[in-house]
Amino acid sequence: MKARFIYDNNTEKIFDVKTKERNKILVAYIPKDEVGEDVSYIDFLYDHFNAKEGDEGYFISNFGTNGTYLTRFTDRKDTEEKFDFSFVGCYGWNKGKEGEFAIVTGMRCDFGMVVGVKDKNYYVYPRFYIDGDKMYEDIEVELYHLENGSYSDMARLYRDYQITRRGCVPLKERCEKDHRLKKAAEGIEVRIRQGWKPVPSPVEYQTPETEPEMHVACTFDRAGDIVEEFKNQGIDNAEFCLVGWNYGGHDGRFPQLLPVDPRLGGEEKMINLIKKAQNLGFSIVCHDDATAAYTIADCFDEEYLLKNKDMSIYKRPYCWGGGRPHKVCPKRQYEKFEISNQKLIKDFGFEGIHYIDVLTIIDLLKCYDKNHPVNRAETAMYYKKTMELARENFGGIASESGFDFASESIDYIMYATFKIEPDDKTPMCDEIVPFWQIAYHGIILYNPCTFALNYTTKGVKNRLKYFEWGGRPLVCYYANFASNNNWMGLEDFICDTDDQLKDSVSKIKIMSEDYDLLKEERYEFMDSHEKIADGVYVTTYSNGTKVTVDYNNETFKIERK
Repeated sequence: MKARFIYDNNTEKIFDVKTKERNKILVAYIPKDEVGEDVSYIDFLYDHFNAKEGDEGYFISNFGTNGTYLTRFTDRKDTEEKFDFSFVGCYGWNKGKEGEFAIVTGMRCDFGMVVGVKDKNYYVYPRFYIDGDKMYEDIEVELYHLENGSYSDMARLYRDYQITRRGCVPLKERCEKDHRLKKAAEGIEVRIRQGWKPVPSPVEYQTPETEPEMHVACTFDRAGDIVEEFKNQGIDNAEFCLVGWNYGGHDGRFPQLLPVDPRLGGEEKMINLIKKAQNLGFSIVCHDDATAAYTIADCFDEEYLLKNKDMSIYKRPYCWGGGRPHKVCPKRQYEKFEISNQKLIKDFGFEGIHYIDVLTIIDLLKCYDKNHPVNRAETAMYYKKTMELARENFGGIASESGFDFASESIDYIMYATFKIEPDDKTPMCDEIVPFWQIAYHGIILYNPCTFALNYTTKGVKNRLKYFEWGGRPLVCYYANFASNNNWMGLEDFICDTDDQLKDSVSKIKIMSEDYDLLKEERYEFMDSHEKIADGVYVTTYSNGTKVTVDYNNETFKIERK
């Protein structure tokens, strides 16, 4: 087995990878003490994952928000794709019936995936980003040979690993211990975006004098009308999440939260809304952020910001509602803001699966500030501490996507992936398969993909994707708010008029009824997903229930034992 070291000066060397056996599992590893501080990254180039054009089977590898690639060994031009971090800590090779599977167990917060073909030879491997720093632990990859090696078999093995080794607790067990989580879990998720400034912002570094006007879409009183209309139309259980309740609306002035924006009705109106929703039997939570800092915040201070290696301040490469977002050091965020902010939010009366934005969709970063340095694993640790605190305060915690460094600490994922099928931007992908969904159904609640968000406004195929990939339906009022990005889709739920309100709730009721159709499977594991014909898929749950989705005839069928 070999590894390729790429040094800061762009030179490279090939080294042997050591192996050992642990609990009857073969472990390939590179000791941290054998890696100097002049290494940029390391490619794990062992022989287990190299195929040739025409070979039977496929690779599976995760490419972040794109989902899990299935790559067959077909006639393909030389090409390569890479992603800087993997949403799941594993990858695999199906050889027809048998399979080889790898789980990254050391430096798992520091790797991405590479998959490619050159001269008809296919390869897939992890790339560990060292960045010229001292490694904090050995690189380790556990290697498994599977007699049955489909992606479903691999996903089940990975699920077992997450439960037995990583501390994931099945959803059913967690719900039995916390009534707040159980109540929220048994209803669909409804996000109400109430107000926002222009996105992207025309003002990069905002001040109170240059801050753009906030668009008011849904006041607290109007949100109360939504809640009442749910009840009037017979939707008895749902969880509402208020987005943009804080001053300046969605991403208005983070990490500043208060005052509750008076243009939406202010604090008293918000508290009245919380009480109304709870009195009518619904859960209600709010949207928060634990990563962004805007210069317009009344608490903005360069001291707590994440620093790059040259001690410059890290800035995200785009502008959002509050302008150019800086990133708060995860250690400082937890110590300086998270404990106090969560107490403030809890005191309003929110209860359910609290939402903290982007934690599980962005890559883990290092902070080089000598007063609060963190490596990627420590960043993950502080984010998980934030999540565990939210579980204690509210009953559960949600974030945006499926980066599974936090799999044992999170309860709901707003959407697991962006894509459901390959396109011109994914040349090494033949299919996108629900590996993440198989691994985590019954552990983490999730909306399966952005394609399924607001699916009753989009078409039959979108609804069928929910039944094929499972999960918990997601509704977003005023989802299409950004002028340059429609990752949630152009279709929308709005309630500017009473007719729009009633029509939106009638469509949402279908999503709620769909969720109830699989209420028995909510707490089960997803055991397999299989294509049985062109356009026809069967998903099987651990209680024996089979869901067959036929895209040709636009039908689905649920069969229970």
